[in-house]
Amino acid sequence: MLVGFVEVLEPCRLSDGPAVNGGAMKLGTLVLLLALVTAPACGGGGGSDSGVGGSPSPLSASFVPDQPTPGAKTVAMKKDLNSSNDVVSVYVTLTDTAGVYGTAFEVAFDGAGAAYLGFTHGAAFEAGGNAPAYTVDGSSNPGRIVVGIARTNGTTTSIVGSKAVVVLQFRVKQAGTFPLTLQNGVVYDGQVPPLPISPIQWFAGAITGV
Repeated sequence: MLVGFVEVLEPCRLSDGPAVNGGAMKLGTLVLLLALVTAPACGGGGGSDSGVGGSPSPLSASFVPDQPTPGAKTVAMKKDLNSSNDVVSVYVTLTDTAGVYGTAFEVAFDGAGAAYLGFTHGAAFEAGGNAPAYTVDGSSNPGRIVVGIARTNGTTTSIVGSKAVVVLQFRVKQAGTFPLTLQNGVVYDGQVPPLPISPIQWFAGAITGV
């Protein structure tokens, strides 16, 4: 079954097929990570929301985390301090977790209030000079980003402290508070095939525009 799914996935992006949700979307995150086992590592950036660009608006963007001090075995979002104007970058971090191979999750957001611009690599899975495979699709399903990241060469890493697995960039479109939600999240160990590490707590937050 894995081979069949791999054949319909291009190396650095998801297929531009019809939108899916519910159980099919949850299955998609698992298949996405498994597909990355055989996919080459992808470059940074990408997945931008078409038509979003131009000069900064008068709005000032920020991010408020649900959990500003995450504990061990926690995936949590926090603000990148370099954010400015109407654009905010959000770290998705993993804290104090041993023997990690990869992760897959989805980020749901209000497309009327915020636009997804793209992503940059995190440091968590790149320890030891590894070149992980990144698949981040923010265009196939409006208001939803599907993320899959896996280390290459069959190796795992142990996360000490909080380290970013990926950085997601958003632009606020209007004043208000717009929650981000982490859904269908799994962190995988290095078994063959990879199995979920349990328990993992997940915390997101909200983008604000003022």
